[in-house]
Amino acid sequence: MGKKQKIRKKEEERLYQLISRQKEKCQRQEELLAKSIDPSDEVLTQMKMEEAKYRFLLREARRLKKQI
Repeated sequence: MGKKQKIRKKEEERLYQLISRQKEKCQRQEELLAKSIDPSDEVLTQMKMEEAKYRFLLREARRLKKQI
């Protein structure tokens, strides 16, 4: 296995870990929002930002799969 392949594999693993953590974070926030009576605008904005980060990471993973 070449040096580039090792680096690519390591970065892919890192990306998958980030995706997993971000997914868990989004799920926790969704649960909190579901339990919340009247969530503030700041909390809703934060939730949307976390979802956007998660979607971005998923798109990056798809893009990497197409390149390989």
